[in-house]
Amino acid sequence: MLMTEKRSHVKDIGRAIVTATKPEDLDALRFWAQKMLDIRASNFSAFEKSKRAIAASIDKKVLAPILNVVWREMKRVGWEERSLPAKMAMSAAAAALTLSGQGAGIAALGGAIGVPLFVVFGAGGALAGVIIEEIRRKK
Repeated sequence: MLMTEKRSHVKDIGRAIVTATKPEDLDALRFWAQKMLDIRASNFSAFEKSKRAIAASIDKKVLAPILNVVWREMKRVGWEERSLPAKMAMSAAAAALTLSGQGAGIAALGGAIGVPLFVVFGAGGALAGVIIEEIRRKK
């Protein structure tokens, strides 16, 4: 994927997150995105940044639309664009997790922790910027 395609994809995801957020929750989403950028730019240790990012991400109003969009993207890339043998292998793994009784909780916890850490440490800083920009444009 070319760099311009990646930027376009990040903008599409950011727009989808803003669209999926209830109008009354947009300020909370904007505040969260700005908080993630502030943590990212801080001089705190990686451990302290992680703690602060996770603590700032416990608001269900903020995480629900983000996880919804992330889930749709994962489904598209991880399922819809896969071959039949890959789908069969993933189905077997999902069944094993579900039968263990803890699969859904682990997946939800992973998203709730993974998203803020992606924004603070990974390429998600651009996503936070797009979210802020899209909310400003919407208001």
